[in-house]
Amino acid sequence: MKGSRLRCWRLSMQTELDPGKSFVERFLDHPHLIISLILLAVALGFIGFKSMPLNLFPDANYPVVSVIIPMPGASAEDVEDKVTRIVEKELSTVDLVRKVRSVSQDEMAAVSVEFEYEKGLDAASADVANAIKRIEARLPGDIKPPEIFRVSDATTPVFTLALIPKPGSHLDLEKVRQLADNEIKEDFLRIPDVANVEVFGGYFPEVTVEIDPRKLHAHNLSLEQVVLAIRNQNINMPDGLIIRSEGQYLIKTSGERLEKSKLKDIVVAHEERGDVHLGDVADIKTAYQERQSFYRGNGRAAIGINLLRPEKGHVTTTIEAVEKALPLIRGKYPEISFEIADTQKNIIETSVSNMVDALRDAIIMTVGVIFLILANTRISLLAAISIPFTYFLTFAAMYLFGYELNIVTLTGVIVAVGLLLDDAIVVIENIERHYHQLKKPIFKAAVDGLNEILLADWSGTYTTVIVLVPIMFIGGYVEKILRQFTVVLSLALLASYIVSVTVIPLLSLYLVRSNSTKNGFERVIGLFGQYVIDPVRDFFANLIHFALRHKAFFIILGIAVFIVSMRLVMPIAGRDLMPPMDTGIVKIAFEAESDTSISKTEEIAKRIEAVLQKMPGIERISTMVGSEPGIISFGTGRIPQQGLITAHFIDRFHRKETLWDIEEDIRKQCRDIPGLKSLDAYDFGATPLSTISAPVDIMISGPDPKVLDQIAYDVASRLMKVGGLTTVTRSWTMDKIEILLDVDLEKARRYGLGPVEMSRELTSAVRGTPASVLRVPGEDGYTIRVRYPEWARDSVPDIGAIYIPSRLGPVPLKELAGFKRVRTRTRFTRQNLEPTVDVYGYRATTSITHLQARIEKALSGLSLPAGYKISHEGEVKNIHEAGGRLKKALGLAIILLFFSLVPTFRSWINPVTIMMAIPLAMIGAAWGLVLVGRHACMPANMGMILLAGIVVNNSILLIDFIEKARAKGAELKDAIEQAVRVRTRPILMTASGTIVGILPIAAQRALGLERLSPLAVVAIYGLFVATFLTLVYIPIFYDLFDGVRQKGKQWIERRRALAEGRHAGIPRSLPAGKR
Repeated sequence: MKGSRLRCWRLSMQTELDPGKSFVERFLDHPHLIISLILLAVALGFIGFKSMPLNLFPDANYPVVSVIIPMPGASAEDVEDKVTRIVEKELSTVDLVRKVRSVSQDEMAAVSVEFEYEKGLDAASADVANAIKRIEARLPGDIKPPEIFRVSDATTPVFTLALIPKPGSHLDLEKVRQLADNEIKEDFLRIPDVANVEVFGGYFPEVTVEIDPRKLHAHNLSLEQVVLAIRNQNINMPDGLIIRSEGQYLIKTSGERLEKSKLKDIVVAHEERGDVHLGDVADIKTAYQERQSFYRGNGRAAIGINLLRPEKGHVTTTIEAVEKALPLIRGKYPEISFEIADTQKNIIETSVSNMVDALRDAIIMTVGVIFLILANTRISLLAAISIPFTYFLTFAAMYLFGYELNIVTLTGVIVAVGLLLDDAIVVIENIERHYHQLKKPIFKAAVDGLNEILLADWSGTYTTVIVLVPIMFIGGYVEKILRQFTVVLSLALLASYIVSVTVIPLLSLYLVRSNSTKNGFERVIGLFGQYVIDPVRDFFANLIHFALRHKAFFIILGIAVFIVSMRLVMPIAGRDLMPPMDTGIVKIAFEAESDTSISKTEEIAKRIEAVLQKMPGIERISTMVGSEPGIISFGTGRIPQQGLITAHFIDRFHRKETLWDIEEDIRKQCRDIPGLKSLDAYDFGATPLSTISAPVDIMISGPDPKVLDQIAYDVASRLMKVGGLTTVTRSWTMDKIEILLDVDLEKARRYGLGPVEMSRELTSAVRGTPASVLRVPGEDGYTIRVRYPEWARDSVPDIGAIYIPSRLGPVPLKELAGFKRVRTRTRFTRQNLEPTVDVYGYRATTSITHLQARIEKALSGLSLPAGYKISHEGEVKNIHEAGGRLKKALGLAIILLFFSLVPTFRSWINPVTIMMAIPLAMIGAAWGLVLVGRHACMPANMGMILLAGIVVNNSILLIDFIEKARAKGAELKDAIEQAVRVRTRPILMTASGTIVGILPIAAQRALGLERLSPLAVVAIYGLFVATFLTLVYIPIFYDLFDGVRQKGKQWIERRRALAEGRHAGIPRSLPAGKR
């Protein structure tokens, strides 16, 4: 029989095309063309799947441009007054600026400008550069050239390598730093897809000229004279060109010393006894700048190297390129150990691998549930075969769109599993119905069966897709994160439709059998339908019979449950921007007391590392303290007492403790470390955006720093009592000790001196003055720094004994000024042109809105002086913005859905009835979040929007059946009850397939999937509740609205009859009683 059918089909394919044939007949007549196109797309999808780069999340940070301006020798207060204020005021005038923040610390200003997404990083950096040029003339002359940095996701290093001398090596960290700056950095920069390499860890080499103050004064010299002598006698200068007919020649004066030993011959003064050389008054030696930073890798002192990807590049591409080149670089430097201290590789690869496993599980479970309900091997097999075709088409489209495989895009792929099987099953069942029940030839059954549901199947697809469209264009952070999800899900649904109307009909010609009798295995599986599905169907059929007679009760009950769910239950869940996630990476920000030396800060760092190394599951530790000019990826704005440790633990699938348990353990064990002022332990990704300083950020602004300090102390004290906050810290404190030089201006004038001359000499003596550079072939060169030796500058009495040159001869500094200790800020922070202090709070898993409510209660009695204000920054500010955008998206989705259903049903009432399923779904979503312990957040809101497109399909099935039954003459009540009885099984099958398909997401089967699991929880519970309530409430609303419609028609007919009576001759002027 089957061979006969296939021969007839092949014979039909050999006939000429009939112009009257439908589209379905045409492509079924040409299977080779269709199969070739599908296989071509599958091949492209396979290539795309293998070629698409991997990532954890899409790049979503706002464009940020940072300006770093070094000002050697200046205090933080001077930096703020002379540099920061001028720069930030100018940068605030640039278009599309979200906020301008600045940090002023000793010798450096850092101004950060955050832009709207519309600006783009290229335009933003160009505008900032132009703004800096406009104010260059107004900045102090002793600053170094401003450095402008583009800050994006590409600023996060792909690898952090710790360079450590191997045991027995003749190298030390100083030499390793020299090699890293001059050779190793260049080796890494030659690797394709490595955009930048940054070196960190102190040990900057320099030539130190230590002036003996006794010898200096014996020759009546000043430090400034020595500096000028070195500067003028260690220099190369171009003098011009000689241009002749046969060529041209450059004239250059060469005066640079290429050897340190020759520096001692520089003449610093001329005396009757002869010239005074530098070697006569100074000890010249190779040394290193006093460390203001250091790096440690995996518990050992090291030099750190960060490898950065290009802005338009991909993480995994750079990772692969570095891994390929690293063995060669290691071989080139056999005495140095290149240890990986921090990397994005493991979390990305593990997460994507977990997501692929979750996709596999989703497919298996979905097909299993479909088979359980259908109890039909052939249909289930056909539906299962459609899945790889659909996904490879989806991957092909993703590849062409330039997408990555990340948690967001793969979540879209997984969510589509249950939805795409629905398309295939509808087509298969209809073809089988035409073949078995209507006894048509298989080719005719395929054509007629597909033609019959072609538009209906499309209607189900586009109602889901259309609700996703607003998210693609809603703007802001919402669009940046969720656009890829909605696009991928839409592509998968469209691919599913294409496969269901092309591949499925073709395969059905081979796989649909003539004998519809079930085999023994299918009959056993069919018992599930007999004992589970059928009783459910009968229950709802009986329930709807009762409900239609008590509509008022059910409607009031439904409204009451909806109000309770939205007003009482949903707030219990709390709200977040994005949920916390356990990636196995802990960030530990710590700060030592403000007077702590860099060596003591290193001891504190070692103590913290020792705690980490004893913890089970620790893998890598990367520690950085302080900051270095021009080095962005290691962090800017940190003072030498501040550090950041990144600790990697094994993933959560292989340890018992949660990441938040580990963080609490770290806080407890580090609490009593001597000299440690504060410590924050928080999870990687504690804030969804890098521009959010902390989950809770209370910003206090006002003019007087002392008042700000008092308010911040009060706010921090109150926040420490707020439940749910694990740590409370401040952006700065007023405990930095400074030695203030109080100049006696009257005495200074008698010596012909002023504060500037005194400060210049003091700066050279204590900090040292860079006089020139010793050029070394093949290297960057060594700064030549002139200063006093340590024994002449390591205490206040020593500084007081420093002689200041004057017109009356050298005079001790203590004769001209007094010294006093003052307390000041550790650093100066500003935002939007106002001085600020921030109080930061970190959490474990408590929702932000619950914390916010507790914080507002804690701060309720706080009174602020005039001119001071408190603003709530952090996540709560972004929650309001994202929530507003998502509400607009949901509103637009509902509008689009409504107007797409109107032409389908040729009615204004039926679309309203269909969409009544949406509030039913929201009831389940609210309860689901509370029962599972998830927070309402951006992904949860996305789940609500997705639900709107899914649950209406069940309503469509019911309303479509009722309308068709009534068109054939059935009574309203009979049509409704018959619709519930007939449509319960397909509704349950669709809902069950969708629910089990997204269970792996709700179960958080992948690293980082905690961020998107609320979407699945909302979809599962919302769909579960809406599925059953739809079977009751949609018929009720249909009956209710139909009654309204009928009454409306009757009213219109009465008006029409009355109007016709008037036109028939009843005079309008007659009294009403006589008409």
